[in-house]
Amino acid sequence: MSLLDSAALQTLYHKLNTQHFDALLPPCDIRWSRRLTRAAGNISVRERVIKLSQPILVDAFRPTSLFPIEYSVCGVLCSTKEDATREILKHEMIHLWLFVQGLPSGHTAQFRHKARQIGQPRTRHEIALPAPKSGWMYACSRCGHEFSRRRRYSRAVACARCCQTWNKGQFDARFKLRGRRIAVAEK
Repeated sequence: MSLLDSAALQTLYHKLNTQHFDALLPPCDIRWSRRLTRAAGNISVRERVIKLSQPILVDAFRPTSLFPIEYSVCGVLCSTKEDATREILKHEMIHLWLFVQGLPSGHTAQFRHKARQIGQPRTRHEIALPAPKSGWMYACSRCGHEFSRRRRYSRAVACARCCQTWNKGQFDARFKLRGRRIAVAEK
């Protein structure tokens, strides 16, 4: 049974619930999402729905070189899509665990403490994100840092890194970001 199978995801959820959360978490609907391309997973704690990114957790692990692919997911080295999926599922389950406890469910100090308890020293992944097909690409003329956004900024924005380094974190027009629309590829 592959982890791509919804029954396998539910089995993994119940196993992790017992192993790391004393079986305190309520049942949760776990789905794969093709539209989730900027985060490896997300959870709606009120609706109890976890979405896992198929482009990031499955497509990124397709072998394209002679060397095995290995990514850091929440500080854990993962060389398979199953390993990465398990770590992201654990991460999303921490959010639900905090919610069930009546605590803020963001990346708080309690979140980081629980993550370390279950073997995740970090809260982020280092899986290469797929190239965006639409939106805006921004770049800093000073340091060259680039990133994409779905929406265009509605005001002048400067590079946070350069502003922090050269202007004590305050906006500086010298580091204003240049934006360009990402062209939608025609089929």
